[in-house]
Amino acid sequence: MEGTIGPDSEGAEVGPEAKPSLDWRRVATGAGIICLALAGAFFAIYRDRDTFVDTIRHIGPEAVVVSALCGLAGVSCAYPTWKEVLTGLGVEIPWGPGGRVFFTSQLGKYVPGSVWPAVMQMEAGRARGANRRTMLGANLTAIVLSCSSGLIVAAVLLPLYDASALAHYWWALLALPFLLVMLHPRALPGLMDRIFLLLRRPPLGERLDARHEARAFAWSLLMWLGLGVHLAVLAAAASHWSVSIVLLCIGGMALAVSLGILFIPAPAGAGVRDVILVLVLGSVMGSSQALAVVVASRAILIVCDLTAAGLAAFTVRRRARSISGAG
Repeated sequence: MEGTIGPDSEGAEVGPEAKPSLDWRRVATGAGIICLALAGAFFAIYRDRDTFVDTIRHIGPEAVVVSALCGLAGVSCAYPTWKEVLTGLGVEIPWGPGGRVFFTSQLGKYVPGSVWPAVMQMEAGRARGANRRTMLGANLTAIVLSCSSGLIVAAVLLPLYDASALAHYWWALLALPFLLVMLHPRALPGLMDRIFLLLRRPPLGERLDARHEARAFAWSLLMWLGLGVHLAVLAAAASHWSVSIVLLCIGGMALAVSLGILFIPAPAGAGVRDVILVLVLGSVMGSSQALAVVVASRAILIVCDLTAAGLAAFTVRRRARSISGAG
């Protein structure tokens, strides 16, 4: 199975017995991308620091903590979504090292272009025996799964809050039929094979089975639940609590983030996501209040991304030290 043990795309042996040499150019490039990502994340928080601080004062630190925990849960559910896809394509990466690869690569979305997470995952996967084509296929499949489930959640929950809600966002669902077609286990890999053929490159050679795809889809639904409740806690603290606000926030967050992902030029969907969330929340609170909640949400989710990456790196490093000490 491709992505486990065998020669990589450049003919180097990979597997438990291989001892690849350290490529300092790749190390420097990876470190540079991570530094740029961290700079972009901290700049996004610093730019709106006044609004963020004022919002915290208004809604209280307890709501911020609860919202952050829900946001961290939602961010964490994105990893098993990606890992299920990767396993279905024949790439076996342990949970610890896989988490470090995924959460660190997610910081790349704060670099303009939003393609850096895929680049970082491709290089990390290659170091573990998976060629770049397989890692790229896993990344694209996970994106299609997440966006499809997000638009489905929005199409189901937003009308529950307001029957005419989709009348304002009907255009956003135009991408859903295409994404649903791409969810077929053979659709996206087959399309990639055709593209690789045109580029005179070897085909992907893998097909995602329905079992792993179903599990990945379920994890993506849990991701939207966590992210939506994260936003609902902030919105409820700023206005009032109700079941309808929770449904509105879950559907609105799924819609906004999905469209932000599809809009590749914006770092982490910034701008697109914020505008849509302000419009969605504007139905239950004033526009200025909605903007404050959205800014606070964005800052909290950036902190969640940084926390997840830090915890993953710390856990893997600590486990490696314990194994080394036992040896």
